[in-house]
Amino acid sequence: MKSMVKVSLLALLFYFPCELNAQKDSLQKDSVWLQCPLNDASVVPPPKSAIQWDEPDLCIVIQSVPDTVAKACYAGRVSNVQMNEEGKWDVVFYFKDYYFWYAGLEKVLVKKNENLKAGQAIGYIAKGGRMEMLLFKFETPLDPTKYLNCKNGLQ
Repeated sequence: MKSMVKVSLLALLFYFPCELNAQKDSLQKDSVWLQCPLNDASVVPPPKSAIQWDEPDLCIVIQSVPDTVAKACYAGRVSNVQMNEEGKWDVVFYFKDYYFWYAGLEKVLVKKNENLKAGQAIGYIAKGGRMEMLLFKFETPLDPTKYLNCKNGLQ
């Protein structure tokens, strides 16, 4: 009986760290680290006229005074390019189960079904203009600030 308990304890001691490492590796493989879509980007609050939902809006509004070129934050394929109600452009691109949605572009440089490289120019915003970015994993919204790698940092 004692030997069986020892073997069970030994097996648990070996199994538990291996299981934790497997989960850690899985998270690292699944993580997405994104390039900043604008140079010298800073987060700005959404407009006061924006609709407030019960669930927090995971959209991030970024702005860059010197930079007007919006770049792909990750390699992917363009799934949608369309003009919104405000007369600005929305671009959606994806990689595996991740979808990246840029809204508020003045001019678009990409077309539907085009393959993108990380850092490739997607479109332009007005000088000092604002761009919204949304991030989804399949249909689940994610907080882009947890994945963006911007020089100035995001508050």
